[in-house]
Amino acid sequence: MADTALTRDQIAEEALNILSTLRENTRASRSNKLADVKSAFENAVSIDFDTYFFFLRKYHFIGMDREACLQLTPEGEKIVEGERRERFLEAVGEYFASRIVEEPVQSGQTEILADSSMVVEGTAVPPPPPMAGEEEATEPPRSAAGSSGVTVSVSVPPPPPPASIYGSPIASRQGTQERGRASRRPEPEPRRDELPPPPPPPSSISKPPPPEAGRPADPKGQEIDLRYVKYDAIGQGPLGTVYRGRHNALGLDVAIKELKDIFGYFSFLQRSEVIKRLKKEICAQALVRHPTVAAILDQNCDVARPYYVIELCSGGNLRTRLDASGGKGIAPELAVRYFLQICYALRAAHAQGLIHGNLKPENVLVDHLGNIKLSDFGLSRVIEVDPSKGMPQVFVGTGGMGYMSPEQLARSTKDFGPVTDVYGMGILFYELLTGQLPGRRSPLPSAVNAKVPSKLDPLFDKMTQDRREERYPDFDAVLSDFYAAFDDGVWLKKGDLVLSSEGAPPKADAKS
Repeated sequence: MADTALTRDQIAEEALNILSTLRENTRASRSNKLADVKSAFENAVSIDFDTYFFFLRKYHFIGMDREACLQLTPEGEKIVEGERRERFLEAVGEYFASRIVEEPVQSGQTEILADSSMVVEGTAVPPPPPMAGEEEATEPPRSAAGSSGVTVSVSVPPPPPPASIYGSPIASRQGTQERGRASRRPEPEPRRDELPPPPPPPSSISKPPPPEAGRPADPKGQEIDLRYVKYDAIGQGPLGTVYRGRHNALGLDVAIKELKDIFGYFSFLQRSEVIKRLKKEICAQALVRHPTVAAILDQNCDVARPYYVIELCSGGNLRTRLDASGGKGIAPELAVRYFLQICYALRAAHAQGLIHGNLKPENVLVDHLGNIKLSDFGLSRVIEVDPSKGMPQVFVGTGGMGYMSPEQLARSTKDFGPVTDVYGMGILFYELLTGQLPGRRSPLPSAVNAKVPSKLDPLFDKMTQDRREERYPDFDAVLSDFYAAFDDGVWLKKGDLVLSSEGAPPKADAKS
């Protein structure tokens, strides 16, 4: 169901209706299984039911047992009974802040809607003043002693107190709106020359800063959590979609990766475990600060569509460059620079105890200056098998299979370590140099591409040994052998990271 902008009371009314239905089902011994409740409400609420479910669970208004049956918590019972109204409304306003809009009230006009729940009990609502041309009506004032004798001028009797969303039964939104319209007092139309300039439309949602010069605004932008605007999709994988976005307060272009598709591989009961793993891996990558590691700027996994925000890399990824080469690989000088940048990125991550585990061209981004930005650390661990938690064995797509080490394919251990990334980097390096993935009996890189220095052959060979103990143990050892082979200083010395500052190079060299 498409996202809609609603008032706080409308959202609270629908959420309360779900709570009331759960209680009635329990009293009548009807099914409260999650699938049944979701089916009943799927087309009866303005926002997708899953969002309501996560809201009610987050604030402990409902619980769920091992049979996926929902029940009200003591806090939820109090809400249905009409207690803690302000607590409930505050929770709605906090969780649904990005969807809530204020109802406009025109200057000089008082509107009292029948669906408002913000009326203070016991407080009288003063009647509006009389309009020009209307007859005055008199009414004895009400006092504690019940005396009368003083008249006051009123145009119409004050409308009845608005019905609370906590009343029983809950009125439908359509009927509520009709009563609200009926309670509004008409005003005479002013003359054309008295009309003030129309005010800008009010909104509770902040607007993003104007686009950069020379860049047209995107009318399809969608706001997320009041902080970001999400625009068009710029990439898609088996676990989610990457969107171009903007940070509202800073006016900064960012990339927003939504991981909603990740839950299609697991049952609903396993969602909490997936979210737990996802937060852990995103936070682990955020701690790695390096020029060739994509910076994590923000994350929110406690929503229906979890996402995280990374720096925007406008140069695409290595897959687009390899595809543009026509299967011949990229220029060896550029491939070696990319190789060194990725090696240093992985060395920095390993120093923080973070293993990538899913090296492939799609996860190697290129920034606007043509430098590597390694991304998507640890996402393969989010979906790995764990029989103790009922997590199934999952292979998401086949794009990363050719880069996986033998121990990953065999699932012989969970402690993969740096040697696993060494293997994946060796496979990726071969593809950069030749445009092909190596097989078990493939020729060495220099035999496929005559422009590749033969000094790189033993490096590739040792990185991709099947037995872990026969590979380089880490990237310090890889870099040591690389600089020993190129001791002429063409690539500087170990520890010196070669970066570009002249803009992105060509996407591929089709002639190499």
